[in-house]
Amino acid sequence: MSATAMVPGFRPVTITPAAGDGTGGQAGGQPGEGPRPRAQQSPGQRGLRALVGLVVSFVVPLLSYDLIRPHVGSSAMALALAGAIPVVYTLAILVVTRRLSPIGVVGAVTFGISVLVSWATGGSTLAIELQDPGLFGLLGIAFLVSVAIGRPLHPVILRLLGRGDPRYNSIASRAERKTSMVITTILGLTLLAHAAAIAVLALTQSTSTFVALQHPVGLPIFGLGLACLFFYRSRLQARQSAAATLAVRDDEPADGERGDGERGDDEAAGTS
Repeated sequence: MSATAMVPGFRPVTITPAAGDGTGGQAGGQPGEGPRPRAQQSPGQRGLRALVGLVVSFVVPLLSYDLIRPHVGSSAMALALAGAIPVVYTLAILVVTRRLSPIGVVGAVTFGISVLVSWATGGSTLAIELQDPGLFGLLGIAFLVSVAIGRPLHPVILRLLGRGDPRYNSIASRAERKTSMVITTILGLTLLAHAAAIAVLALTQSTSTFVALQHPVGLPIFGLGLACLFFYRSRLQARQSAAATLAVRDDEPADGERGDGERGDDEAAGTS
């Protein structure tokens, strides 16, 4: 809001109220006032955090089981203590960053349920060994059911990731329905295949063998799923690039039309 005042002997002057003076406009940048933008992490920081999370989730429990087992009375206790390390890490990240990770919370809840079932069954290791297959199996079924009902979870996941990185919101808004259906199907099949393989391993092998083979058996399945996603993405980008090139060619005038136009210009120039 501005006001124009006439000062005798001078030209009109425009008086604009300063921001935050109570007459309108946004509040000024006073310390401690107004919402502060959330600091964005650099790609290097996000990559390092993801790497640390993978190490804590996969490598540390594997090494910890062999170190803990000689000092406890049962394999179930050693497996529970080793499995508690990723849960503690997830809770520590929650306390430090104050950001709620749905996957981390679900993992912590399923771990607690598996420990309670193991305790209720007299210290059976099977309940703890089936924790990951149960979680991944339910997620895989959820993905495939979302495809069956025509509401794929791919955009939902992107929007959840978009809370920490706005780029994912843009990807979710541009994603086509067919693309989301295919990606959701690949994710669902990958999670179900991983769950089935680890469940068979838990039902047929001893605890020490299960701990040693869990990741060598499960990680290649995840790798195959990621390879399928990258292959589909590359083919999709190739088709989009070809369609864009074809559209540009269609917009260009044909050689015959260009020649007719040029001859018409020459005739007009000769006439004049």
